[in-house]
Amino acid sequence: MEQGCTNERGSGEPGPVENDDWLGAMLRMTNGARVTLEASRIAVGEQNNYGFEIHGTAGALFWDFRRMGELGLSIGSSYQDEPVRTLFAGPADGEFGAFQPGAGIAMGYDDLKVIEAYRFLRSIADGRPYGATLDDAIRSAETLDAMEKSVASGGWVTLPRA
Repeated sequence: MEQGCTNERGSGEPGPVENDDWLGAMLRMTNGARVTLEASRIAVGEQNNYGFEIHGTAGALFWDFRRMGELGLSIGSSYQDEPVRTLFAGPADGEFGAFQPGAGIAMGYDDLKVIEAYRFLRSIADGRPYGATLDDAIRSAETLDAMEKSVASGGWVTLPRA
């Protein structure tokens, strides 16, 4: 347990921290790609910021849950001069059309919950997955275990191939 957490106003006696509030990890993929992963549930000013940025040698991709109908895209080898353009989800994209009649109209959190429930029930009815599977959850848990082992050993940990 770490010391250092104060009350919500930043004053008072430091008390014990009983859970992790920030995660930082470096990952190497089988194909050689390098990944930096960060997560925090208490970062100041980042209310409900679920998202990702992918930067490669020929472009970049950006997505944020708060703007779930938008995808930022930059393609080209002149990375310093490439603009980011915004692509908007439209009626032909997945289940979007069941909720919105045209591109650029925001979907909401409740819409997403309806889609998740639909896919879950459809998975049961059809006997095949329409989304994440138990294998995906197990693989995620194995990855988190490997990250803990890496912290404990101070070195890289290799996951078996899926």
